[in-house]
Amino acid sequence: MSQTDRQVNVLIVDDDELDRKLVKLVLIKAAAQIRFNIETAQNMSEALAKLAEASFSIVLLDLNLPDSRGTETVKKVFEIAPDVPIVVLTGLDDEDAGLDAIRSGAEDYLVKGDSLEYTLVRTIRYAIERKRTESSILEAKQDLEKINARLLKATKTAQEMAAEAERANAAKSEFLANMSHEIRTPMNAIIGFSEVLEEETLTEQQKQYIKLILDSSRHLLGLVNDILDFSKIEAGQMNTESIECDVRALLENVESLIKPSVEKKNLQLKIECSDDVPIVIMTDPARLRQCLINLLSNSVKFTEQGYVKIFAHKVSKDNNPFVEFAVSDTGIGIPAEKLGTIFDSFTQADGSTTRKYGGTGLGLTITKQLAELMGGNVTTESQVGHGSTFKFLVPATIPQEQSLESGLSENTGETEQETEDKQGSLQAEFSGRVLVAEDGMANQVLIKLLLEKLGFVVTVAKDGLEAIDAVKNQHFEIIFMDMQMPNLNGYETTKRLRSLGINTPIIAMTANTAAEDEKQCVAAGCDNFVPKPIDKALLLKVIREYMGVSSNVK
Repeated sequence: MSQTDRQVNVLIVDDDELDRKLVKLVLIKAAAQIRFNIETAQNMSEALAKLAEASFSIVLLDLNLPDSRGTETVKKVFEIAPDVPIVVLTGLDDEDAGLDAIRSGAEDYLVKGDSLEYTLVRTIRYAIERKRTESSILEAKQDLEKINARLLKATKTAQEMAAEAERANAAKSEFLANMSHEIRTPMNAIIGFSEVLEEETLTEQQKQYIKLILDSSRHLLGLVNDILDFSKIEAGQMNTESIECDVRALLENVESLIKPSVEKKNLQLKIECSDDVPIVIMTDPARLRQCLINLLSNSVKFTEQGYVKIFAHKVSKDNNPFVEFAVSDTGIGIPAEKLGTIFDSFTQADGSTTRKYGGTGLGLTITKQLAELMGGNVTTESQVGHGSTFKFLVPATIPQEQSLESGLSENTGETEQETEDKQGSLQAEFSGRVLVAEDGMANQVLIKLLLEKLGFVVTVAKDGLEAIDAVKNQHFEIIFMDMQMPNLNGYETTKRLRSLGINTPIIAMTANTAAEDEKQCVAAGCDNFVPKPIDKALLLKVIREYMGVSSNVK
């Protein structure tokens, strides 16, 4: 107990005067450790009256009183003082009776006798601490229920806003962009600070809390991404591009992203690529990665034992070459009568799966529509109790300069440094000054903290005007620019800095993550783009690119 806990108010409830004196004597002898203020009651009526009038730290309760006997005695005290721990003192060495007392609300029970002086004080301390812990947990639960109620209210509001946006289709694009920015901005702080706390020295319970926050935040971010992607597709605003994609490197990246969730469920992960798959194909790597992650995540979700697997190989369809990514699992499977509906919006094979496994029912819908946008398709085969296989096809269009001969590409794996970045914490390896232009207080603190951990001296500007003044007065190695700021936004700030002849690398750091947003940042004069929530590995990669091998690396 702490210094402030060394005074304990005790109520002894016992009809036997000798037993009351014995207990008081034991407590008085312990005065060197704890000072006990002792009150006594000879029956239940007197005890209840004293509990109603005064505050007690603990009740030492005999089970058999003149006006109350057995577990009813415990229940009566617990009803009037549920926050006060109860320790039963009984003359009967009966374990079943003791357990009944605990089930009725007591924290512990002791048998009267010579050993009481050795156990009573310790039992009191433990009972008080247990009760205090229970109260803390209850308060936390109540707080979570309040937060959940607010979240439910916020979700309801968001749904109403989405319905209104549907009716006002002309304003839908702007609404979705704003929604993405407003959700991702606080999510950046939630995920970022949780990752920072995860690297601190914590108790096992605290580590569990942080892990729950991170898992919940990432799950929420995934749901947000699904909803926004679906809305864009429905509005005809989803665009894909056709650029070079190293298939094997992409598969390795997918493996690294899905591996933690696979290991968490003790499943096997198999990634195979046939030699007949071209080294490089022309497709949209970001969307292909998104679809494969969707399919793999779906397999992991519905698989409790066995494996999940991707097998990539070359196939021909209508005399045209395609790459087929077959995603298989040993999960619960899908009933035959449901196979025709699983790609429908907001639909799962069984309504109960939403309650058990979660999700929006949009993942497969988005995957199917993206596959079609990329010139391919997705199909499925499944058997209940034996797993499912989803076949995702994309055209195997190859760059003109690439030979049709297949083979392993060079340097497709992660470097040691990239692996270390993903598994470890941020280390101080740079020096120099950097400028962060950011108006959000939480994100200012987070980004400043991340950059200082890397060794930088950080200056923060809360809007574009402050950023321009700061650049005029001192040199910076890199400028990190939020694009949505008051007074002067990031786009205009970047343009003005470039017009002043400032050549410092400017990295856009924004919650607007669409491809058109990235292009707009580059058009304004930014050198690169880091989306929020910030990925530490990507942040490190971008910084290293612009600091260079001859930078001020410590």
